[in-house]
Amino acid sequence: MTEPTGASDATYCDPALYDVMCDAANELRGEYIWLSRHAPTAAARDTAAAAEVAIWQEMYRVPGSDAGALRAKTAEYRSRLRELRSQ
Repeated sequence: MTEPTGASDATYCDPALYDVMCDAANELRGEYIWLSRHAPTAAARDTAAAAEVAIWQEMYRVPGSDAGALRAKTAEYRSRLRELRSQ
């Protein structure tokens, strides 16, 4: 995607970066939802459910105009998802 005419790196943030971050967050949330529904104990269920809610809350706190923050959060979510899936 190209920048709009007159936009500079300092002022333009590709909206697709936000979408990619949200996709990564939602995939991670889905993993926690699955874990909460298949938890062997109530404590494990509550922990997974709380983690899912925390991700939902934090993804909406990432500024949609901050490309660096969006990329960092996307990388964090992908890393956490890989870690969960490797267990």
